[in-house]
Amino acid sequence: MSARTIWRCWGALMVLLALTTASAFLPLGTANLFISLGIAVTKALLVLFIFMELRASNALVRVFAAAGFFWLLIMIALTSADYTHRTDQRVPVDEVP
Repeated sequence: MSARTIWRCWGALMVLLALTTASAFLPLGTANLFISLGIAVTKALLVLFIFMELRASNALVRVFAAAGFFWLLIMIALTSADYTHRTDQRVPVDEVP
């Protein structure tokens, strides 16, 4: 891997970091979540393909990397499903029957 590739990847990661920071200050509502997740996935893919050199590795390593990424998506989906299906039910503390 050449030094130029590493520096270009670092530059791309810094640009994506700036985009993540800038999007946190924009009032985009629910779109902000999807924009931030898209940027995070892009950063993760850059690290996987460039620094972990998945492009040049054999198929078994790629399968296990994809399985880990798929498991992460499952965990995010389950966490968001749990969070979106909760209801706020407040129980009064000083309620006298």
